Amino acid sequence: MQTPLLQPALQWSGALSRRTLNDTDFMQWLQIHCEAPITDQRIRTWLEELGGQPMSEQALATPDCRRVLRKLRERVFYGVMVRDLAGLASLEEVTRAMTSLADLAIAQAYRSVMAQLCERHGHPVDPDTGRPQEMIIVGMGKLGGRELNVSSDIDLIMLYGEEGETSGSRPISHHEFYGKLTRMMMPILSEPDENGQVFRTDLRLRPDGDSGPLAWSLDAFEHYLFTQGREWERYAWLKGRVIEAQAFADSESTVTLQHVESMRLPFVYRKYFDFDALSALRDLRERIRQDWNRKASARTGVDAQHNIKLGDGGIREIEFVVQLTQLIRGGKMPALQKRGLLSALSAQVRSGVLPAQIAHSLKKAYVFLRQVEHALQYREDGQTHLLPSDEMSRASLAQALRMEPRAFEAQLAEHRRFVEATFRDAFRLAGLTGSHFAGHPLPDTDPLQENGADPAQAVNQVAEDDSLESMILLFGASSEQVQSRIDAFLDGHRIRSLSAHSRTRVDELLPLIINASLGTSAPQTTCFRLLDLIETIAQRSAYLALLVEFPATLVRVAMLMAASPWAAQYVIQHPVVLDSLIDWTSLMESIDFIRLRENLQADLDASMLPDGQPDVERQMNLMRDLQRQVSFQLLSQDLAGVLSVESLADNLSALADTLLEQALIRTWKLVLARARLPYRDPQFAIIAYGKLGGKELGYSSDLDLVFIYDDDNENAQELYTRLAGRLTSWLSTMTSSGRLYEVDMRLRPDGDAGLMAVSVESFEAYQLNNAWSWEHQALTRARFAAGDPVVGQQFEKIRERILTLTRDALDLATKVREMRQKISAGHPNRTELFDLKHDEGGMVDLEFVTQYLVLLHAHQHPELVPNLGNIALLRISGELGLIQSETAREAIEAYRVLRKRQHELRLQGQEKARVAPEELASVRLAVRTLWKEVLGN
Repeated sequence: MQTPLLQPALQWSGALSRRTLNDTDFMQWLQIHCEAPITDQRIRTWLEELGGQPMSEQALATPDCRRVLRKLRERVFYGVMVRDLAGLASLEEVTRAMTSLADLAIAQAYRSVMAQLCERHGHPVDPDTGRPQEMIIVGMGKLGGRELNVSSDIDLIMLYGEEGETSGSRPISHHEFYGKLTRMMMPILSEPDENGQVFRTDLRLRPDGDSGPLAWSLDAFEHYLFTQGREWERYAWLKGRVIEAQAFADSESTVTLQHVESMRLPFVYRKYFDFDALSALRDLRERIRQDWNRKASARTGVDAQHNIKLGDGGIREIEFVVQLTQLIRGGKMPALQKRGLLSALSAQVRSGVLPAQIAHSLKKAYVFLRQVEHALQYREDGQTHLLPSDEMSRASLAQALRMEPRAFEAQLAEHRRFVEATFRDAFRLAGLTGSHFAGHPLPDTDPLQENGADPAQAVNQVAEDDSLESMILLFGASSEQVQSRIDAFLDGHRIRSLSAHSRTRVDELLPLIINASLGTSAPQTTCFRLLDLIETIAQRSAYLALLVEFPATLVRVAMLMAASPWAAQYVIQHPVVLDSLIDWTSLMESIDFIRLRENLQADLDASMLPDGQPDVERQMNLMRDLQRQVSFQLLSQDLAGVLSVESLADNLSALADTLLEQALIRTWKLVLARARLPYRDPQFAIIAYGKLGGKELGYSSDLDLVFIYDDDNENAQELYTRLAGRLTSWLSTMTSSGRLYEVDMRLRPDGDAGLMAVSVESFEAYQLNNAWSWEHQALTRARFAAGDPVVGQQFEKIRERILTLTRDALDLATKVREMRQKISAGHPNRTELFDLKHDEGGMVDLEFVTQYLVLLHAHQHPELVPNLGNIALLRISGELGLIQSETAREAIEAYRVLRKRQHELRLQGQEKARVAPEELASVRLAVRTLWKEVLGN
């Protein structure tokens, strides 16, 4: 008797109708068991019930295993069908149930055959440990991503650990043993009999496909991946997952899983944005379209329209859009390394690499198309992706999906149109538009274009004869020097040692370099700097590919190098920033530090070793790469004139605060793990002094830091000292990505002789009783930067108490002048030029006056206590009448000019900011006037 629960499935599915026609017991079973979600645990329970024993007991005999697995598949398949068509099961429940079924079926078939083979040949044994050696079964595709459809094939790759031979009286080699094991497993899963089949299985994704061995040793497989692995195999291995299948209780399956992951991750995900893969991925995209169109034309000619998986706007195109971004960016952004498509979509939105609206529409289309796919496969329990071609059958399909036919057709058409358009636009959407992707010109206005030059035109500026020699002649009088430099470049050992592929890339780049250089105000200098860059990155084929694929990026690099020698050197030292130049529009956007923090935290959290421990080196490099890229984004905005010096310093300081916060989080976990202590939040604060404390950080500034804590734990001093050491090391250690920041801790109590971390009480006592006046001066520019906000508040209270102490004006002035003289003696200027920072009338004079005003008057004027920066504090001092308002105004303007001019000189590559005395005479006079009014001669 049909019930409301079973009725939709029985009306739509001929397979279910036939199965229940004379089996009321099965119909009743479905009625009882389909009310609740079909979970992993329920499927395990059904397996034990059908097998008549707990899963932990010995393996089922092969005939019993065949029968039990087919009965289990029947329950799961018809169970999800009933729930799905009744509107009770989500797509996630359906795909998760089918994946759980596949995992269990593979594991049971494996145990069954392993037991049979071991009786005949003995156990395969790891020669190093003497323990039984498992086979490693890797699920690929939708099985690996835990998103099987209801009639999926399952793609498997079979691996094993060490070569050797079995331990029995009739031993065979491991190679032969695991090949037999694979061959005997397949019929249990895929051979049809009176009970049907479990899953069709496909082993063709293994190396060499059908012509290769059925099972590969880990060593042979690893060698294959990293010497012969192709781009489509990276695409396939993106979802690769080791199936939990264990035949021996005392085997080391965890170690093996870690080994496979340690191979998979670097093969799939390259360290930096993988532009070297673009060409292969473009070919893959076209092959996806052409292969299906060719097959469709060979049949009815309309299959492309009706196939919701492989046709235009189908499921395969959604998968490509999502996985393209993963493959290109996933190595640099570990948070994108997700196997499942929907989780990968969510990660891309969180990371800001895919617009939320596009991701939302892709998700809706994916869920809709997968549900349609399942309905089609429920019909006759077959692997089909073809929509019915007749109107009546289409209407029945719509009804099975609980939709009106018109609404179904409209929604189907809308989703497929969107998916097809997104698929065609996949490379631009992923931020990967370049010379090979038409229809997406550069922005109309590029803030760095010089002399009205248009970067889009600069890409196409060539000589009539486009040979390299002819193009070099465009340099005019300096052509001979350019030719000599290129000859020396090509003869250098870095270029001569390149692979043929990379050398081809260099040859392609040379005319582009000349083109880009000629579009700048300093062609010869820019050309030489670009050649220096290519020499630096020559061994990294991904960077060469980036510049070849995106010649507009090369043009922007040229503009930066022409604009600033310091910027040129920065790019050469940190080529990781090059990918930032692809999308000039986003490069010019303000930094969203909230999103930056979230993305960084997600990437660091995802940077784990296969054994579950944090990958410290990778985490450190991620933070260093991020620091370079954000600094470069700010540098680009700086050179384009869209950032003031003050805004630049604010942004660089905010970046440092963010990185300090994450460094503290990571190192604290390591310290606790080393001490074998359970996790608790650190009662610890990072105090910033100097430029970071005053939020005046520059591109290459050191960090002046002090560490304090407030913790009554008996081992607090030891713990936080260890944390301070680990944190300082994290920040300043040189890794393959460079150093994050130079750290200076000499401002801590007792300087170099003091403890690395001090308690709040000790810090306060030192400041009250032992600190020198210059240390109180330094305290005016100190602030809580990262860590426990409660400890940070305690610091701010101590700072306020110290700054508001009553001081003798004459004594304080004497000490400030003495300290100023020491600073001058330590930075002698033996030239006739004016040193903007250290000479009389420079920035140090102004900073010392401001500090003096705070220390002398804060006890009467608490508005001077907050760390507001020199400009705000001088303005307040003028408003309070502590200095003449006109003096304050002129000093503020002088400070702005000095900072701006210092910054300009640094960008021009000057290590010391010095100019002719007459250039800033009025500025210097304003600072001298301030000093004389406040501190005398």
